[in-house]
Amino acid sequence: MNGKTLSSKLRGILTAAVILATCLSGSAQATDTDTIQYPDSMTIIEKNLSELKYERRLQRREEFWHKLIPEMVSVQYAGGIGMISAGFGWAYGCGDRWETHLMLGFLPKRYNYHHYWTFTLREYFNPWKIRFKQHWQVTPLSVNLSINSILHSDFWMKEPSRYPDGYYGFSSRIRFHLGLGQRISFLIPREKRFMSRKVSLYYEVSTCDLYLRQKFLNSSIPLKDIITLGIGAIFTI
Repeated sequence: MNGKTLSSKLRGILTAAVILATCLSGSAQATDTDTIQYPDSMTIIEKNLSELKYERRLQRREEFWHKLIPEMVSVQYAGGIGMISAGFGWAYGCGDRWETHLMLGFLPKRYNYHHYWTFTLREYFNPWKIRFKQHWQVTPLSVNLSINSILHSDFWMKEPSRYPDGYYGFSSRIRFHLGLGQRISFLIPREKRFMSRKVSLYYEVSTCDLYLRQKFLNSSIPLKDIITLGIGAIFTI
């Protein structure tokens, strides 16, 4: 091996050494000043859990507002809550046995009295529903408890001062009603549904706290005088 070849190899080795030293120096500087951090698995999991909790909160909020949308429209004639009443309601519980209805009623002018508007909050309990044939359903017993109010200044919550203390002993504006009835429902086939999926016709016999009080104080009052009959329809959306 001559001197020229040896010198060439030495220069190559020195050049490679310089390049390696430069790379190592640059890497050390980058490590000291601009540290590269890679997310670990725990960080990723925490981020995913946070997003999942948000999605669940959003879903619960949407479900809550969805439950507030009425799913029934009801119309009733007579029944002690107005000549004609209409409103909307919700069904819930196992098998939709429970229902809550809000109804606005109208009582036309009669004799020398005004016409009146009424408001009713009604709770139903339907313990049994019997399906027969393909699209028919019978509710053999429907129990309801209602709170009814006449929306007029002629009626009061507290006894006016013009009456002696304890003269009446009850509110003339608020009445509590207890009713029993039955329903027959038609389940509309899916391909024929337009505005509702079920139509129910019902009747109910009911009485109120004031009538029961009068019957208790005077047993000679006929039963028919403290019982009211109402008929109506419920459209399940």
